Amino acid sequence: MTAATYQVLDPATLELVGHAPENTGDDVEQAVASARRAAPSWAADRDARRAALRAGAALVRRELDSLATLLSREQGKPKAEAAGEFTVAAGLLEYYADLAWDEAEPLAPRADRTLEVQYRPVGIVGTITPWNFPISLLSVKLAPALVAGCTVIAKPSPSTPLSTIALVNLLNEVLPAGVLQVRTSSRRTVNVALSTSPGIRKISFTGSTEVGIAVSQQAAPTVKRVTMELGGNDPAIVLEDADMAVTARGIVGSAFRNAGQVCMAVKRVYVPRSRSRELAEAIAAEASRHVLGHGIADGTTMGPMHNESQLKLVHGLVDSAVGAGARIITGGRPGCDLPGYFLSPTVVVDAEPGMDLVEHEQFGAALPIVAYDNLEQTVASLNAGEFGLGASVWSPDQERAHATASQIEAGTVWINQHTLVEPDAPFGGWKASGVGRERGRWGLEEYLETRVINARPHS
Repeated sequence: MTAATYQVLDPATLELVGHAPENTGDDVEQAVASARRAAPSWAADRDARRAALRAGAALVRRELDSLATLLSREQGKPKAEAAGEFTVAAGLLEYYADLAWDEAEPLAPRADRTLEVQYRPVGIVGTITPWNFPISLLSVKLAPALVAGCTVIAKPSPSTPLSTIALVNLLNEVLPAGVLQVRTSSRRTVNVALSTSPGIRKISFTGSTEVGIAVSQQAAPTVKRVTMELGGNDPAIVLEDADMAVTARGIVGSAFRNAGQVCMAVKRVYVPRSRSRELAEAIAAEASRHVLGHGIADGTTMGPMHNESQLKLVHGLVDSAVGAGARIITGGRPGCDLPGYFLSPTVVVDAEPGMDLVEHEQFGAALPIVAYDNLEQTVASLNAGEFGLGASVWSPDQERAHATASQIEAGTVWINQHTLVEPDAPFGGWKASGVGRERGRWGLEEYLETRVINARPHS
């Protein structure tokens, strides 16, 4: 395997965190060969797979502090949030180890035939994951793939490879050789190799819609199965009877989590015009309570944005909105004296439909607030958009909130909350926000092939 490496930097201090292998397409094919050798025995014993996942979860919990420190340094998020990712990983390993599912089930008998439906591992899986949640987004793929009997080659984001390498190395203390491997690169080399290799039977990707389309196109000639969790531009729709203080706390908790770099975070707020000022002031007050700083420092509640290009993108969207008549009522500054990619929580009022800050996923620490006059027209306009990952409705009237939520074209619609996901509930997007589902039994099914044994007597 290649000996070349590249640097991984801390986005808060711009200091060196470590080095990661600069893997090649040949390195991917070596991993495929190793995974192929490991596959038969791994697929043969479901009880052994379950035991390995439980043992892996115990190791993650044991090493939680050091793992969280590493993730915080390379990604930028506060250490407590980084620890939360690894806790989620351990929980997913345990959830899928305990999930009951049938490897075979009979169909109704025929006069002269018996039919059995069998579920078998899809084969070698390539996972491609982004930098915003390197561990939890890997684990939601890894746990069901492993319990299904698949072997896995993981490809993390170029800028957050070290925590994935650490997790893989830890799990390999309890997994047979070749079952789980990691390949890293600062370029698209490994992505392309995984997507095009005939030995890879499934790609599970989380990232931008643009890259997801490219991965799907690369996977098509070898007819791979693909799961895609892609971009989102989640709206929070506030009804006129909402408690604005309660609503503001919930929205800020979602919108500025991980410096706003969450695929399913609130990205834009819609509020009745008569209550827009009240909500904006409440959101600004909540947002201004964040303490920006180094993720591993005590007291930090919000780290930097992850890279310079994303920071520039968000600044550009905010500047464009202000130039078109919107106003910043809090934020817009670094908010920290460290040299990294900081932006204090930025709340933009007088935003209008059609502004780029409203219509495009900003994926950062800026939140536009849009006043509306007609709820039905607002929902129809949102449904006409390209994304459909998540949305939320805020109101004490559960019946009306549920009725509104049921009209929204999105994979998950929350009521009086946002960004919460459950291990046993399916998660994924409509339209340009994705293909397939993760979590729960739906996530497991993505890694299983269906076979029918149709038998009749030999007579």
